[in-house]
Amino acid sequence: MARLDSRNRARLPDSAFAYVDSRGRRRLPINDEAHVRNALSRFNQVGFESDAARERARKRLLKAAKKYGIVPIGFITRQLEAERSHATAGRLVIELGRNGAPGELEKRLRTVLRDPGLLVLNWSDAAGTWLDSAGRLVALPAPDDARTVTYLEREGRRATALVHEPAVLADTELAKTVIAAVRFVVQKDRRLTQIPVAAGPAAGLPTGFVTLMMTDIESSTALVRRLGDRYSDLLNDVRNLLRAAVVTAGGREIDVRADDGFAIFERAPDAVGAAVALQRSIVETRWPDDVEVRVRIGLHSGCPTLTDVGYIGLAVHTTARVCAAAHGGQILVSGKTVTAAGGASLSGIRFASLGTRRLAGLPDAEELFQVEAAGLMTGSRPPRTRGMVES
Repeated sequence: MARLDSRNRARLPDSAFAYVDSRGRRRLPINDEAHVRNALSRFNQVGFESDAARERARKRLLKAAKKYGIVPIGFITRQLEAERSHATAGRLVIELGRNGAPGELEKRLRTVLRDPGLLVLNWSDAAGTWLDSAGRLVALPAPDDARTVTYLEREGRRATALVHEPAVLADTELAKTVIAAVRFVVQKDRRLTQIPVAAGPAAGLPTGFVTLMMTDIESSTALVRRLGDRYSDLLNDVRNLLRAAVVTAGGREIDVRADDGFAIFERAPDAVGAAVALQRSIVETRWPDDVEVRVRIGLHSGCPTLTDVGYIGLAVHTTARVCAAAHGGQILVSGKTVTAAGGASLSGIRFASLGTRRLAGLPDAEELFQVEAAGLMTGSRPPRTRGMVES
């Protein structure tokens, strides 16, 4: 194929190019048979401004191929494969946006991109290295490694890294779709799977195997409608009761956001005791206008990662799901918390199994238990697992 020099290229009309962008830059010359064949092989390497622009260029290229009697079987096959990949990646954004969990994004990308070794890593300032979805330290590939790294930035800094085979993101448009999916899900997961530290420096918080407690006020919107501005006083009272129960049990209050509360305990029995004390104090409190205040409480034990901004990892996500499955006035705990608390003295407290449930977004089913004790709601109530299946 004779190479087009700048002078000859400038003489060609726009119609001699498959793609002319909005700035007038002309790509993929199709002025003769050799250049058409070259454009067919390079089409997926071009970064188009939009899907519409890509489709216009594709039609021009196929029209030129027909003119020169070229049957572009390979090109059509590649386009079908690319369209399937784009459609799958697009669905990935939607599906994970509805129900994403740490590690689920990585798992799905491995399938979509056919790269079983793909990794999604997040940078930790506290650890000074990259962490995987479970909070484990992971090193990036060495310079001589065959894999490559694609970075996503946040506020001008590298925050997420995709470790993958170079070929899987060679298609520029597919790469844009995948990166958009990753950015969307990572931002969503960061909100869901991170407990920010708002009550003191992170350096003094416990690490290793701990028990997390999350709380949430049931029907808070109805309470706001009924109480109006006085709801803020009720909210402060609930927060004070939470703080008192946590501190008395030797735990640490991490953060409160709107109707939610977060605390952490080094010992599972202390966490269970704090949850029971909190529910009892809520029942015993006389609330304005005699409204009924019911709080959901969820406990889970695990090993979250402590970063400079708080706790992250699957243990945090699991705790949130356990709490979300509880009814107002109910304390739900995971099987790991029951096991961790089993060897300690829990006078007057028992755990009633509610069966094994698959909670939304979690990779494995969790056995859930209701905490029963004097002064708490009576009668077992099935978890609020709408859209989740019992296993």
